[in-house]
Amino acid sequence: MTKAVRGTDTPQVPQVVLAEPWHEEDSISLIDLWKVLSRRRGVIFGILALALLAGLLLALLMPEKYTYTTAIEIGTKPSSGTTGAVPIEPPETVLAKIKESYIPQALHDFAQAQEDDVGYKVEGRIPKGSELIVLEAKAPEEDGPAYLTIMQTVIDKVESDHRRVSAVIRSNIATQLAQAKLALDNLTDPSTLEVEKRTLESKLLKARIELERLKDPLTLALPKKDLQTRKAKAEKSLADLRDKEALLKARYQRLDEVDKLLKQQIADLRAQINDANSRRTKAIANLKSEASAMTMLMIDNELQQNRARLAALEERLFIKQQDAREQLENQIAANQRQYAIQRQAISKIDQELDKLIRDNKRTQKLQAPRVGELEEQLRKLLADHQRKIARQQQAIEQLQIRFNNLQTTRALSPPLQSLEPAGPGKKIILILSLFLGLFLGIFAAFFVEFLAKVRQEDDEQTSQKKITSSNSVS
Repeated sequence: MTKAVRGTDTPQVPQVVLAEPWHEEDSISLIDLWKVLSRRRGVIFGILALALLAGLLLALLMPEKYTYTTAIEIGTKPSSGTTGAVPIEPPETVLAKIKESYIPQALHDFAQAQEDDVGYKVEGRIPKGSELIVLEAKAPEEDGPAYLTIMQTVIDKVESDHRRVSAVIRSNIATQLAQAKLALDNLTDPSTLEVEKRTLESKLLKARIELERLKDPLTLALPKKDLQTRKAKAEKSLADLRDKEALLKARYQRLDEVDKLLKQQIADLRAQINDANSRRTKAIANLKSEASAMTMLMIDNELQQNRARLAALEERLFIKQQDAREQLENQIAANQRQYAIQRQAISKIDQELDKLIRDNKRTQKLQAPRVGELEEQLRKLLADHQRKIARQQQAIEQLQIRFNNLQTTRALSPPLQSLEPAGPGKKIILILSLFLGLFLGIFAAFFVEFLAKVRQEDDEQTSQKKITSSNSVS
């Protein structure tokens, strides 16, 4: 510990003060402890005597309790997809039902039946590493029949609940087993194999006949002849269309020649009309006699006729010729369309002929493996039949195993009372009382010694204060 020494004229210099040396008087020795225990032995022996007396009374007055126990084995059902077995219900679920429902119900029913309000208590547990459920209770021997009855009631409730589930599963497996045996009887019946054999032979015969029919040249003769006839008709129609097109084009060319002729006739008529107009003008100038008047009338008649002919020629040139030309153009276009349609029809017939031949060859290629497949199926029919029988027998065995794996929930033994009382015996109670009394006595001795030390220290401090007060007064 460091202390600073203060002065008025000198600087503060730290001073190191060493701790006081350790003295042997400050330690607690075994001798001191023994002295304390010796001084307070009366307290120790008194508490020890009280503890022994309490233990003796407890051993004499406490009734002997026996253990009542039974074990429930949960039934099994076949697991899905395998031949193994699993519990009908998980043990944890069954234990929860027992604790939360079956035990309270059994206690309630027993209390009502016996008109007994004793607080019975039954516990359930699952031993570690097992799937058993243990029912356990501790009670005096006179309560034994009650506990045995309550436990048996709980067992009956669990068995009844699981019996319902087992009955449904058992019925389903029994139905499947009966159906499997019926199927096996059907397979082992000789008529079954004969029916399948005849069916395959019939299919094989039909396949061979179909293959021979496809290979026969006469098979394609009729459809080929029909297609060839259709093609010949289409080619004839195509030739007729070509001839018609040539005729229409020739007529179209003649229209051009008619146009030239009409134009020439129109030009001639116009020249005649112009000449007649000139003569008429002259006739009008010399109109002096009847002969001149007659000439005038003749010229007018000629002009009228020529003009009528000119109008008719122009109508034919500009209207009728155009109508005829448009009609021919439409006929030529329609003829060309028909020509294209006939060419497509001929091409389609050629494609149908080619497809007919290719389909026949392809069908032959498909039919030949079909015949081989049916022959192979016929050869393997007996072996397949035997394998089916073996598989069906195996299925029956698996169903039988599943049926055997269905076990009901049961108690491994009826509820029993233990042969020896449960809990600590009278000797153990007395020994425990002895040790407890000794421990409490030693603790009380040290506590009394501590209180005495406290009182002694208080007395010394009081005396010291009185002496100090007296000295100060004097």
